[in-house]
Amino acid sequence: MTTTIAVLLEPAFATAAGVSYTSDQCTTAIDKITCTNEAAAAATATVQLLSPDGAQIQSFSKAIQPGASWPFPDVVGHTLATGGKLNVLCPTANAIKVRASGRKFT
Repeated sequence: MTTTIAVLLEPAFATAAGVSYTSDQCTTAIDKITCTNEAAAAATATVQLLSPDGAQIQSFSKAIQPGASWPFPDVVGHTLATGGKLNVLCPTANAIKVRASGRKFT
C-alpha cells in the first residue's frame, strides 16, 4: 500500500452548491480542514461527508465570525472510500474560503 500526502481542496470559496473533493481510486484520510470567513459579516460553513452513492454520512456546520477560522475538528480523522466525497457549502457568496489536506492510500 502506498501513502501519499495531498492537498484535497486548494483554497477556494465555498458556494451554495459546494466545493468538493472526490476520493478517486483510493481511500482518503482527512487530516486537516480549515474554513476562514473573509466577509464582513458572520457566515455559516457546512462540511458534508458523502458515501460513494451520494448519501450523506455526516454533516457539520459552524457559524464563523468575520476574519475568524474554524478547523472542523470533528471531520479530522474520517476516511472516504473510493468515490466518497468531502463537500463544503456556504450560502453566502465569497465569504468562506476552505482548504483541506490529507493522505491517499492506494
